[in-house]
Order: sequence, then C-alpha cells, then structure tokens
Amino acid sequence: MRKILALSVIFLFAFTQAAFAQWGKGGPGPRFRGEFKPVVGAWSEYQMKGAGQEQTKMKMAVVGKEGSSYWYETVTDTPRGLSVMKMLVTGDPDDEKSVKRMIVKQGKEQAMEMPVMEGRPQPGSKPGSKGPAGKMIDKGMEKITVPAGTFTARHFQYQFDKDVVDSWISEKVSPYGIVKSKGRDFEMQLLGYGKGAKTQITETPKKFQMPKMPAGMPKGMMPPGMDLPPED
Repeated sequence: MRKILALSVIFLFAFTQAAFAQWGKGGPGPRFRGEFKPVVGAWSEYQMKGAGQEQTKMKMAVVGKEGSSYWYETVTDTPRGLSVMKMLVTGDPDDEKSVKRMIVKQGKEQAMEMPVMEGRPQPGSKPGSKGPAGKMIDKGMEKITVPAGTFTARHFQYQFDKDVVDSWISEKVSPYGIVKSKGRDFEMQLLGYGKGAKTQITETPKKFQMPKMPAGMPKGMMPPGMDLPPED
C-alpha cells in the first residue's frame, strides 16, 4: 500500500513539472504560438480540441504581481472537473527557467505548492534540446471569426518538418494574443477575453512533501533530483 502511495506521489510530481509546457512551445509538439505579454487582471478563455481528446475549455489569466514577477494562472475545465495551475514567473511560462513557484489545485482538493525543478530539464526532455527546428511565415493581417467575435489579426504559419501550425494573433487579447490556433491534430478558438481576473486559488496551499520511498523502489522510477533514501 505504501509503495502504491509513493508511486502516486511521484507521478503527481512529474506531471506538474511538465504540465505547464503542455500547451505551448515546450510541449511534445507545436501547439500554439504567441508572445507572452502579461497585464495584471487580463484574461482570455479558449475552446480546445485535440485528436482523440474531449473538448476542453482553458482560461489563461494574469492574476497578480510580486516585484517584477507575475502570477500566471490556467484553469482547465473538462467533463472530469476543474484543475487550476498557478505559477509565479519572471517571463514566458513556457520557459521552465522563468517559473519560480507553482501551485496546483484539482477539483475540491486542497491546493498544493509543488517544488520547481529550476535549471533542470523537464521530464521526457533531451539534454541540450532546443525544441523542433522550423520556420515562421508572416502571412499578413486577416479577418477571422471565432466565438468571441470577428478580429483583424496577424496570421503566422509555423512549419516544423511534417507539422504545420497556423496562429492568428491580436494585440487586443492578453496574455498571449491568440485568437485562433490550428494544427494537424489540435485547434483552439477564443471564447472571450477581458480584464479583472482574480485567482481561483484562495486558500493557503499545502506544501508538497515527498514521502520516504519504500525499500526496493526501482531507482529509474524516481524523478530527477528526488533520489531520496528508502524508508526504514
């Protein structure tokens, strides 16, 4: 039983370390592209659909500022419930080096502050990897209609080997400017945007504590930097 619990905690730790990159430049493939321009209180909400996945809503917001760093928060709404991830960042959240704190909340569970693997590669990444090579084509300004309305947005096309991603960007929308982004197996469309965003995490988060590992835990199953001594 204790081994199952330990494995579950390891999985949660590894998942949260990689999750903030899932939708952007640091993910397993090109998803959407946009420049992070934080404005406190600004939010944008998207309808997202991936191949073989359930339709999801995601709200991105900048919910506060500490010194020169910003609190960036994503709220993901799926048929299984809400999940919230809140990060204190010095720059683009897709860059793990800019993430200084990370708090997660799943449904009605108590929020938990997770350790940040600052300066280490994310799980599954290769040392020295700089992401997929490719090129960007500026296709100029276009009118595009999404559920949030009609926008005059700049159309960028990103080409990566066999993958092509088209994104439409507007300065009216914060924090990434994305109106629509579409790839071979993924699409996101703007549902709404505005100001006055507040954090969805109002309680004091619980500090994550890695449990002692049961004797016999395979060494390869430990996340980087978490090779703790086995439990007595």
